[in-house]
Order: sequence, then C-alpha cells, then structure tokens
Amino acid sequence: MRAGRVDLDVVAERCRELGLLRTAEQLPELLEEASREDLTPVRFLERLVAREYERKEERRIEMWLRLSTLPPGKTLDSFDWSFQPRVDRAKVEELATCAFARRKENVLFLGPPGVGKSHLATALGMKAIKNGFPVHHYVIDDLIRAIRADEARPPRRRPRRERMNSILIVDEVGFRPLDREEANLFFRLVSRRYERGSMILTSNKQVGAWPEVFAGDEVLTTAILDRLLHHVHVIQIRGRSYRLKELSELLRPPPADDRVPEDAP
Repeated sequence: MRAGRVDLDVVAERCRELGLLRTAEQLPELLEEASREDLTPVRFLERLVAREYERKEERRIEMWLRLSTLPPGKTLDSFDWSFQPRVDRAKVEELATCAFARRKENVLFLGPPGVGKSHLATALGMKAIKNGFPVHHYVIDDLIRAIRADEARPPRRRPRRERMNSILIVDEVGFRPLDREEANLFFRLVSRRYERGSMILTSNKQVGAWPEVFAGDEVLTTAILDRLLHHVHVIQIRGRSYRLKELSELLRPPPADDRVPEDAP
C-alpha cells in the first residue's frame, strides 16, 4: 500500500516538473474516476489532456484580461437590455462571435453619454479574449499619451501597441477636441491598422461632427474616417443614461412610512 502511494507521489512530482499542475493536483481523483467508470487508457488520457487544456485556457484568459486593462465586470450578461431596448442585440451578439476581428473589420458605438457604449465595447473585448484575440483597451487621452511616450523611444524599444493580431479598443472619442499633433498621431495609428487589425471605438459624437474632434481639420478627419468606416459595424444607441437613472433613484424621496417625523429628536 505504501509502495503504491510512493509511486503516485513520484508521478505527481513528475507532472509538476512538466508543468501539468492540474494533473498533479487531481491525480488521485483522476485515477479513482478511471477505475469507477472503467475508462480505457485512451479515454483516461483524453480526460487528462482536456483538464490540462482547460487549465491552460483559464490562465491565458486571466493573463490577457489583466494585460488588456479592460474595466472589470462589464459583460454581455450584465448589460441591461431592457433599459436600452433599442440597441440591436442580435447585431451585438453576432459581433461577440468575433467574426469581425477575423475579417479585420472595425466596430463603432455611437450615442450620448451614459447609454452603455463603453460597457458593450468592453464586453466585446472580453468575448474576444475568450476567442483567442489579444485586446488592448484605452481611453483616447491615455492612448495619445502612450503613443507620445513611444515616439520618444528609439524605434527598436517601442512597444508594439499596433500589433495587428490584437483588437484595439479606443474609448471616449470626442469628449474633448484633439490638437493637431494628437490628431496626426491618431491618424497614423489608424493608417497602420487599416485592413490589418480591428478597432472598437466609442464616441458621443456622430461622425459628421468629428472634424471638431480632430483639430478642426476636415481633410485629416476625412482620411481617418475613410479608413475606419471602410469595413465597419456601426451600433447606434439612443436612450436614457444609466448614470442619470441611478442618480434619479438616489434623489427620489423615500416612501412616506420611511420618512423621519419633523418633530423627531
């Protein structure tokens, strides 16, 4: 009995050395299942490999989510579709398959502040990571600062922010106008990614107003839009603001039974 246990410990240690951590942790349970279910050697091996693959995928997703800087907790399941019934849910769920990323297409969420643009963009980013696409998320101001910092480095030491196998999410386009240098940096980024890597953007301004966002330069804005909109899926969101809804609920007076009497001490 003891000799068998020693052999099992040795096998578990060899699994850890090979990086098969889930197998090492679950080896007794795996063997018990194999005996209980009378698994053939091939079926046992298949189950072992499947669990190791699941563990590897869990670790990959966890790491890629951390590197993406996506805001946590914003998934399609947590989106309040009933509050925004005019959102094209079927279209969003089609985008969640990531076929657009395989075709190097872009996604543009348009609508006033607070209607869920960033939530849906983030949710698509999370789906993309689970589908094997690296994702990088930036508010546009942070993206411009990052690109400026990159430009100050020698070319060989610049990070590959425009990696074409990744999806780049740019949030809050239009909340403030960019100056000419910033607009040119953004144009160069869009040009590098054109038909080579997907972008997801959110904006509170319709594209007709984008010249005022990009330094008032209509020619430059046209060049940006020409590349962004050539292969694009546009999701218009017209509805109430989630944030104003939450604020109105906070400001709503409590029911009469819950009010403190005026003459209470």
